[in-house]
Amino acid sequence: MSEQGLRSAVADCIARYGETEPRIHAFARFEAEAALLMETGLRVAGDLGALSGVPVGVKDIFDTAGVPTECGSALFRDRVPDTDAAVVRNLRAAGAVIVGKTITAELAFLHPGPTRNPWDTTRTPGGSSMGSAAAVAAGVVPLAVGSQTNGSVIRPAAFCGVVGFKPTFGRLSRDGMLRFSRTLDHVGGFARSVEDVARLVAAMAGEDASRWWADDTGTPRYAALRTSEWAHAEEPARHRFQSDVDRLAAAGGPIDWPNPPDGLDDAPALVRTIMLFEAARGLGPRIAGREKHVSDTARRALAEGAAIADEAYAAALRERERLIGAFSAWAARYDAVLTLPAIGEAPGPETTGDPRFCSQLVAAPGDDRRLLAAAAWAEAHVPSIGSPPL
Repeated sequence: MSEQGLRSAVADCIARYGETEPRIHAFARFEAEAALLMETGLRVAGDLGALSGVPVGVKDIFDTAGVPTECGSALFRDRVPDTDAAVVRNLRAAGAVIVGKTITAELAFLHPGPTRNPWDTTRTPGGSSMGSAAAVAAGVVPLAVGSQTNGSVIRPAAFCGVVGFKPTFGRLSRDGMLRFSRTLDHVGGFARSVEDVARLVAAMAGEDASRWWADDTGTPRYAALRTSEWAHAEEPARHRFQSDVDRLAAAGGPIDWPNPPDGLDDAPALVRTIMLFEAARGLGPRIAGREKHVSDTARRALAEGAAIADEAYAAALRERERLIGAFSAWAARYDAVLTLPAIGEAPGPETTGDPRFCSQLVAAPGDDRRLLAAAAWAEAHVPSIGSPPL
C-alpha cells in the first residue's frame, strides 16, 4: 500500500468516526492519536504485512496493552491489561492499525450497550458484538473483531448488513479474551465482503491467507435447512430466505432440502444449559458481593446457571458431542448449508434480538476454507443491500 493510501485509510477512518459516532455510538474508546502514530510508524518501516495500514476495531472484551478493556461492565471499569490478546497481537504483526475498542453488550451477553443500528437508529444492531458490526456497516472501519457464544457475530452481521464469520472452534486463539463459556465462546470477525473477512481471520490467526481463501473454486453444492424453529421466523424473513435459495438454485443448480440430523432441534436447550452453567461458575465468583455492578438480566441468567446440576451439564456436553459428530457427517457432502440468520428485522434498542437463528451459511467443523468459498459464490449471486443512509 502506498504512503498516501496508508494516510488516507486512517484519516478517512477518523473522519468517518466523527461523522457517525454521535448517532450510532459504536466505540467504547477511539484512539485517533495512537492510530496516527501507528500510521507514521508504518510509513517509516514500510509494508509490514497483509493488513498494513488497515484500520481495525476490536470488541471491548479482547485485551489491548495499555488501553482499557472493560467488557461493557462496571465490574471491569478502568481495567488496563499489560498485554494484547493473541488475536490483537497477530493483527498488529500483520500491520493492522487498531483504532479503538468497540461496544459490547454487558459481559458479551444479552443486556444491550448504547450502540444503534446504522440503517435505523431506533433499532438495535444486535448483540453482543454490536459495536463491531455497526462500525463496519457505517464505514468507520473496514474490519472488526467480534466474538460469538450464542449468536453474537451472525445476528449483528445480519441486522447491520455486513459479513460476519465465526470460524471453527480453536482456529483462532481465545488467549486474552473475556471467558463467558469455555465450551462455546468463539472468536469471529466482520467485514464488507467475504474475501475481506477471510483475510481478517487469516491475520487474526497469524497465518497466510491461502489457508482460508481460494479463488475460483467452482459452483458450490448447497443444502437449505428448516428446523422446528422455522415457525418462529417472521413471514418477510421466510419469504426472503426462500427467494434467495431460489436465486442461488437458478444460478448454480438444484439445492437439496434434507431433513436435519436427529436431535438437532434440541441444540438450543443444550447450548443454554452449557452456557449458563459455565458462566455461573466462571463469572459468578467475580460478581459475588458486587451484584449492583451488573444488570438484572445478567443476575437472573447467572442464578439460573448456578442452579443447573453437574449431572445435567455433563449430559448436555455428551449430547453436544454426539450432535457435532452427527452434524459433521450430515454436512460433509455439502460445501455449505443455508439457514436463517435471525427471526426477522432488527427490533428496538431495548434488546439485542432473538438468538434462536444465528447461522446463515454453515459447514462441517474444519471446513472454513470451503465454507468461505461457498459464501463468496453466494455473495456474487445475491444482490448487495448497499450502504446505510448515514
